[in-house]
Amino acid sequence: MSIREIEQKIATILERIASEVALHTLALISRDGRRIAYYSQTSIDPDLMSAVVAAILNSAEMAINSMGQGPLWEIVLRGQAGFTVVSCAGTGFLLIGSGSPGADLGLIVATLRDYAQLITEILGMT
Repeated sequence: MSIREIEQKIATILERIASEVALHTLALISRDGRRIAYYSQTSIDPDLMSAVVAAILNSAEMAINSMGQGPLWEIVLRGQAGFTVVSCAGTGFLLIGSGSPGADLGLIVATLRDYAQLITEILGMT
């Protein structure tokens, strides 16, 4: 499968996730902040989102490692106007989903975790 075909397949998965759970923005990025695929119903800057999440990832990994809690699975950021969930997809990628308050956060975390595993398999990083 070519890189373009993989990107298209992942973009289709991001749209599927958005239709299954209440997320308005989804992205797959590399751990260093490079955007691989992106889907949004809002005007969030995808490059800014990718860079911010990559920076947050470094702090979260340091924190979880220093507390002896094993490898990082996901990060949940909640604010008054919404939330962002970051789920690790293999060793090199992050699946990001953002939504509005009132969404079922438990369902969204579980859904992103499942799709992160699917994306890991697609990328051949199992």
